[in-house]
Amino acid sequence: MKLIETPLNSNVNLETLYPNLTRYFFDKRQAVKLLKLYAYDRTKIIYVDRFDTIDLLLLNRQRKISHQEVETIIHRLLKVERKDVLVNVGYKKQILEAGLRPKESYKDIIAVEYRLPK
Repeated sequence: MKLIETPLNSNVNLETLYPNLTRYFFDKRQAVKLLKLYAYDRTKIIYVDRFDTIDLLLLNRQRKISHQEVETIIHRLLKVERKDVLVNVGYKKQILEAGLRPKESYKDIIAVEYRLPK
């Protein structure tokens, strides 16, 4: 499958695209240096480069995201092994327990965090 970078307009606002997800994902965190959107099959990927970490948010509305897909996305985008990153497969449950309801219904939401070496 192909990993495709989705072009961003200069006036794109993630708060309107993913209102509750981004509020929980960006809340109480450091400023964002680089933001990209990707698509891998039917999985949307939000790539957020902060100054000390790189975060990925994987979203799929139709099915669960497999371990193989997560490993492939980590390898292609971050160029590291899975053991070097923190993968939170219970991210959807955390959002729902926090009382936030995503604008759209997602079958699976996974957060990946990679701490950049100093």
